[in-house]
Amino acid sequence: MVARLTSVQPEGEYALLQRAGAGDEQAVRELLRTHAPRLHRHASRILGSHDPDVEDVVQQVFLAALDGAERFDGRSSVATWLFGITTRRALDAARARFRRQRWAKVGEVVGMGGASGQPDTTFQAADEAQVVLTALTPDQRMVFVMHDVEGYTFAEISSLTDVGISTLHSRLKAARKRIASLVAEEGIRV
Repeated sequence: MVARLTSVQPEGEYALLQRAGAGDEQAVRELLRTHAPRLHRHASRILGSHDPDVEDVVQQVFLAALDGAERFDGRSSVATWLFGITTRRALDAARARFRRQRWAKVGEVVGMGGASGQPDTTFQAADEAQVVLTALTPDQRMVFVMHDVEGYTFAEISSLTDVGISTLHSRLKAARKRIASLVAEEGIRV
């Protein structure tokens, strides 16, 4: 037996969200009081319980919810909608941190960051990295840097470049193959 799905949205929650989106401070406080603890736990599970970005994510979720309240159509409960926003914002925060950490490592290699090694080895590593990047075609270099260095997903790269995901996969595979070849032939440490 297949049950028809109807709106699972309690009328009170929908009205509360609409009032909060319209600027009713009491409704905003009630929305926060009702949902913030669960959203905080959800963001903590994604980012880690002691992550300093958890509070920011929860704040971003409520700001986005208030901004988008008039577009909420009630196809799901307010809680489910907020969980979806929380998931996306927490994953965005995790990806941003990953990109910052990778960029910091690249910065150290080229002498912009902390003292991770002696200057001559730092410059040698930077020279070797430059050799690797220039050996790639521009298309391979673009997908390699965006995916493997910056940490973008294939879907994000595709939306930014208007290149299909399967094409991006093949370009990245070719880039990695070329890099492996350079490492084997010239003894480059990557």
